[in-house]
Amino acid sequence: MNTLSAIDHIYSFDDGDTLTPAMGIVWVNGETDLGLQQYYNPSTGKVVATDFTKHPALIHPKPYSTKRGDIVVPETAGQQFYIGSLTDEGGILQDGKVKDVWKDYFELTTVTANGKTFPALKIKGNLTDKYKSDKYIYYKSSYRAMEVICSQLIPIMASAGDSFKVLINCTGADGSGDNVLSNDNDWVQFTANLQRAGINVDGAAYQWQRNESGTWKDMVTIADMQEVNGQTLKLYNAGVEGAELFRCLAKYSNQTYIGTAEATDIHDPFYIDIGRSLPSQSVKTGQTVTYNPKVYDRSTGELSTGWSFIFSFTDNAGNAVTDVTEKTLTYDNIEKHSGLAVRIEARRNS
Repeated sequence: MNTLSAIDHIYSFDDGDTLTPAMGIVWVNGETDLGLQQYYNPSTGKVVATDFTKHPALIHPKPYSTKRGDIVVPETAGQQFYIGSLTDEGGILQDGKVKDVWKDYFELTTVTANGKTFPALKIKGNLTDKYKSDKYIYYKSSYRAMEVICSQLIPIMASAGDSFKVLINCTGADGSGDNVLSNDNDWVQFTANLQRAGINVDGAAYQWQRNESGTWKDMVTIADMQEVNGQTLKLYNAGVEGAELFRCLAKYSNQTYIGTAEATDIHDPFYIDIGRSLPSQSVKTGQTVTYNPKVYDRSTGELSTGWSFIFSFTDNAGNAVTDVTEKTLTYDNIEKHSGLAVRIEARRNS
């Protein structure tokens, strides 16, 4: 094991553990060419794409514990799903059931992924009936006295003829939409689709790339590691070290559009404690984020020495950001790029 990596987005601390909140998405009918974004006709207000009444989706929390090297299941006692805001008014559940006002839109259920059963919210009605702008769906609960808050954006927008987006969906060996390689999930596959106003575009050319120390490099098929085939990228355990970033370039009509994806391998015997100076992703005016990463042996919990660390940064579109370092992550710098993904690569010294 000579290299491993970690990616920082959002998390909270407790007793040396790092929880990385995230939401998983599972399409009830197994679709691989749909996204959660909803487009509506501005004249009629009716949905154009995606129609959740025909293509229901399940969203579920999947917080990742760095210390345990695994996705953990939040406690269901006192859990709540919210829409729009983390307030009583935004709560979807009441007494453990979906409120009457939301019964045509949501259903409380479960999802099984990586051998675990997670609470899930089924979206079965079109949110465009109620909203004409983006909404977040939140999940709030706890895990071993740590607060867990996960969020998922539901983009809602008017249909526009020139609105292009690269949609990337994920499927796994265990039948879930999980992007985590584990003992129960031996491979993950990403499928990219270029869409115009939510409708797939024919004739686009696709190229997959991997982020290597801040540089995007084209990917080709390598036996037992990765399979690259046009719109699809299939990754095996040997092809991912820690957490890694990937992107797909879709070229169409002399334009290039980009979609990003992330995969994590939890087989690794070591893990990175990123050592972030703030307990959450919220960076206030005047604050600076710093990192003091360390590598630990997952089996013993002991500090592992002899590692050096390389930092790289990307924006939300996957573009490399070169005007910041791990020492200059100030509020102003982060705001300028509308948020950053910080990738930390650990290399074993020879």
